[in-house]
Amino acid sequence: MPKIEVDLSQELSDRLMSFVVKSRGSLYVQRSDVVIEAIKEYLDRNERKVRRSNG
Repeated sequence: MPKIEVDLSQELSDRLMSFVVKSRGSLYVQRSDVVIEAIKEYLDRNERKVRRSNG
């Protein structure tokens, strides 16, 4: 599986951790799993927008 490396601001990292705790109930979930899910959801929403705008 391809890997990417990103640098998160402290604020974004804190928001990610808070989201993980609130959505999953614990910190035992891998943050990478949450990031993968977020990227999928973002692409699902925005790819449709791009397809509609490009006809």
